[in-house]
Amino acid sequence: MNITFTTGAEDLDTKFWKEAEGVGLIGLKGHSSFGGLRASVYNAQTDAAIAALVHYMAEFERIYG
Repeated sequence: MNITFTTGAEDLDTKFWKEAEGVGLIGLKGHSSFGGLRASVYNAQTDAAIAALVHYMAEFERIYG
């Protein structure tokens, strides 16, 4: 399953996925035609990986929200 979302601002979307890559969270850049962001959370995804994404999202919101 892919979860699609945006920050509400294109520049923040770009900052989100670029900074995420810097902490090892890859593939969050949205579809090339639609933009935004997307997280793939298939059954094989570990609980630790999901927790890392949630933590990153909370920190991003705290800093830029």
